[in-house]
Amino acid sequence: MKHRKIIGRLLATLGCGATFFAAPLWSLAQAGNSPTINAGKQGKNNWEYTAPNGGVPTDLAKKVGVDQKLDEQVPLQLTFKDETGKAVALSDYFGKRPVMITMLQMTCDQVCSAQLEAMTASLNEIPFSAGKEFEILNVSIDPREGPLVAQDAKDERLKEYNRPTAKEGWHFLTGDAKNIKALAKSLGIRYIWHEPSKQYIHPDGIVVLTPEGKISRYFLSLDYQSRDLKFSVMEASKDRIGSVIDHIALSCFHYNPETGKYSFQIMAFLRVAGAAFVLGCLAAIGGMVAMEKRRNGASKKGGSSPQLKQA
Repeated sequence: MKHRKIIGRLLATLGCGATFFAAPLWSLAQAGNSPTINAGKQGKNNWEYTAPNGGVPTDLAKKVGVDQKLDEQVPLQLTFKDETGKAVALSDYFGKRPVMITMLQMTCDQVCSAQLEAMTASLNEIPFSAGKEFEILNVSIDPREGPLVAQDAKDERLKEYNRPTAKEGWHFLTGDAKNIKALAKSLGIRYIWHEPSKQYIHPDGIVVLTPEGKISRYFLSLDYQSRDLKFSVMEASKDRIGSVIDHIALSCFHYNPETGKYSFQIMAFLRVAGAAFVLGCLAAIGGMVAMEKRRNGASKKGGSSPQLKQA
């Protein structure tokens, strides 16, 4: 009878444990069905700019795009000026945290402005903060832009991105044509100067790099999913940050450079769920054994106690 009770308690505990572990994992599986990154015209290793109707001629548009260079090292010795006019090297921003880099025109009030707004909105939705878990570098592709322009652009961003460490973690850099082109080339970014419109034609997106300066991820769309940005920071940091649930979620989602998406992997989910169930079983069995030992010990102690004799 005693063993039946133990088995009954064990089964009940395992059932609760399985529900506890499976529920959050199942919700993660459902989250994997939501749309992620749509990069437009994206091939296996690159993304090409698609000109709107009546926009840039097709022959020029073909010269604009991104050639993904995953795991390649960015030259950290390149020099620029920050928004205060101070001379800085890329190496000043690496070594501790992952870095997000965008290359755009700071005075552009069209696509570049929309890109920064979309980026800010997504960053506001994740628990990680610039200056704490990662750094952001907005680098101008226009050598005519200088620190004053950069400071105005930063002030505008910080109005919408109100985090305690934002001022120290979001940087706006300008530089000469040589360093700008060198950085763009290392990132695989192709852009051109369009004389008729007097502006630069360039792709939009975010490049995520490791603390050592190696390219980890590309986001080639204005639709920056906050979940994907969060995962990319965790991956680039070598999985050093995030909660237990974050790590479980990250193990179930994998980035596919051919599609530019984080996709849910059912086999990874089943492995994690199976491992969680086994751990729950072991914990439940250990708890039951320990409880039974305590009860047996208490019974033995009570049985050996002296009894009072009647006078």
